[in-house]
Amino acid sequence: CSETVLCSARASVLLYDDTHKQWVAAGGGPQTLSCIQLYHHPGANTFRLVGRKMQPDQQVVLNCPLGRGLRYSQ
Repeated sequence: CSETVLCSARASVLLYDDTHKQWVAAGGGPQTLSCIQLYHHPGANTFRLVGRKMQPDQQVVLNCPLGRGLRYSQ
């Protein structure tokens, strides 16, 4: 794989549920910490965030490309 991990952090991954107007834990079940990694693909000069639960199954709960025009809201 030609991607490089630029950094990693532990975080709780939440997704917004428009139907119920609330934040819910990604991957279902109780909210747990995940390992979030920022990947860079130098050949394509692209970036991606990938998050895996810090449990034995390491379920992927976040896999998101970061592109131009990304809007971030705190």
